[in-house]
Amino acid sequence: MPHAPLPIDRVYLARSLSEPAFGADPDDLFFVQSADGRRSVVRLSLRTGLAHPVTTEPAPTGGIGYGGGLFAVRGERLVYAGKDGRLHGLDLASGRQRTLTPPFEGVAAPAISPCGRFVAFLAEQDARCNVFLAETGGGSYPTRVSSDPWYAFNPTFSGDGARLAWQEWGERDMPWDEASLRIARFAAPAGAAAGLHDLRVAETAALGSPRVSRSTPLFTPDGTRLAFTSDETGWRSLWIASSDGGNAARIDLGEGEIGRPDWVPGQTPFRFSEDGRALFVVRRSRSRDSLWRVPVPGGAAAEIPTAMTRIDALALRAERLALLGSSPTAPTYLATLDLATGREIPRATSAVGVIAEDSLSRPEVISWRTGDGADAWGVFYPATGPEGSGPRPTMVLVHGGPTSEYALGWYLGPFPDAQYFATRGWHVLCVNHRGGTGYGRAYQEALRGRWGEIDQDDYRSGAQHLIDRGLADRSRMVITGGSAGGYATLLALTRDPEFWTAGVSFFGIGNLHALIAGSHRFEVHYEQGLIGPLPQSGDLWRERSPLTHVARVRAPVLLFHGTEDKAVPHAQSVEFAEAVRRQGGVAELVSYEGEGHGFVREETRRDAAERMERFLERTVLARQR
Repeated sequence: MPHAPLPIDRVYLARSLSEPAFGADPDDLFFVQSADGRRSVVRLSLRTGLAHPVTTEPAPTGGIGYGGGLFAVRGERLVYAGKDGRLHGLDLASGRQRTLTPPFEGVAAPAISPCGRFVAFLAEQDARCNVFLAETGGGSYPTRVSSDPWYAFNPTFSGDGARLAWQEWGERDMPWDEASLRIARFAAPAGAAAGLHDLRVAETAALGSPRVSRSTPLFTPDGTRLAFTSDETGWRSLWIASSDGGNAARIDLGEGEIGRPDWVPGQTPFRFSEDGRALFVVRRSRSRDSLWRVPVPGGAAAEIPTAMTRIDALALRAERLALLGSSPTAPTYLATLDLATGREIPRATSAVGVIAEDSLSRPEVISWRTGDGADAWGVFYPATGPEGSGPRPTMVLVHGGPTSEYALGWYLGPFPDAQYFATRGWHVLCVNHRGGTGYGRAYQEALRGRWGEIDQDDYRSGAQHLIDRGLADRSRMVITGGSAGGYATLLALTRDPEFWTAGVSFFGIGNLHALIAGSHRFEVHYEQGLIGPLPQSGDLWRERSPLTHVARVRAPVLLFHGTEDKAVPHAQSVEFAEAVRRQGGVAELVSYEGEGHGFVREETRRDAAERMERFLERTVLARQR
């Protein structure tokens, strides 16, 4: 078959899928779908294959952190977090919808009690994020369960309705720095309460330790045990305790980590079987996910084969697992896995149109030595297409966060897309620099106080590794990324002005001091852990700001930014572009009205892709002619 580059419409028209959950009928599968800036909860019949949105107005919107934790379903009740800052309840049998709570600044992560009459949820208001309880039938004012923590995530009921657990962390930490679990015991199980006024907390226990991150509590269906993750051993691992948090024991699944940093609520990397005798767990090792069955309370774990190499979410009902994930050549899709037969059936996909799989790149996980002798990791997409066997133009992609990771998979939709450029003759290196996740707590902690320093070494040394292997063309080297990856791009152009041929920043940070004033509350102190506390480290903040060294920029730079960005204000890109131009450099700024931190409208994503490709044609590819 002749080579066919990935068409641009496959990228900008792609949908996003998230949060699979089974309904009362095991053949009903619910999930969140987003397309062209519109989001809805979709109900899919596994018997007929028919799917339809069940939410209309207000649209589901995650209002805590970076979103996520949009809905919960139990029986014929569906509860979701609305764009208006309220929880809404939907009767799936009658279609009747009602408002369950007054408006908050943000709501998220509803969890319905086993009896179906109560819902626990997160509500952000007045510089605090608390766990509240409300009635799924409405008619009563919510009651607060937590005690005004800085942030709380992931409330979950025990299967017997006797307890409620959640995660908390303090103002100076991010949840992956230090977080504890809170376990509330009700005076009587939820099912015995006459109403919300009768659902009282008798006592609350804490499960926490200094500089340990505990996350994602989940009870067994009978409520006798509690599973969670903890990184106290140096790796984010699976633990199982008694329902009150006592007698906790680590489950050893070999090299790798269970779970990811808590940027959004609602992420759970494991699910109990309905009889509570097994846990189904996603483990990530060297950027690749695998699925495991873990007997409870003890026994040998066994890997379950799946076509996915990145697994983003799990749901379980009877002998059927729902998996949401991707592989290097299959964009994110939703599948069901029959646990008895091992048969995996795709049910929904983020992709639009037919993708020529034969033309796609086959990525691999690689590592290299950094300039200071450490190991760094990445996912390398070798170029495909007819250019020949010589060194190729090379693109270094930097993930956001920076506490995050590129996994071995393919999340079609966000731009720049590694497959898009690989099928156009570019080598693409997605760098999992030190300070990211997936390689243990020490690897993650390596960036503390050194953001903008050792990670820059990892980008440069990764690119040099490809040059030394004869793969990358030294004269055609591009760095790009979004958010923290945009910051990395701008800083790289000032630190190594002769190394990079061009840079493309998506909603990147130019001035760290100004970011403090404009950042949203979820990460308002994040950078102080990555760079140093203020005001003591003020000089270091200036030194690590790309804007401070803008006079050193030699390579052309393209900047994209949404005017409604609440995480990195639009002014960050405006200020940097203007400063480059004042000193005679080339800086192209593209602003998108109404877009936020990440572009959701199809017209925006297409425009950004086309502009970036034209920019690289002029500034990089023209050098080969």
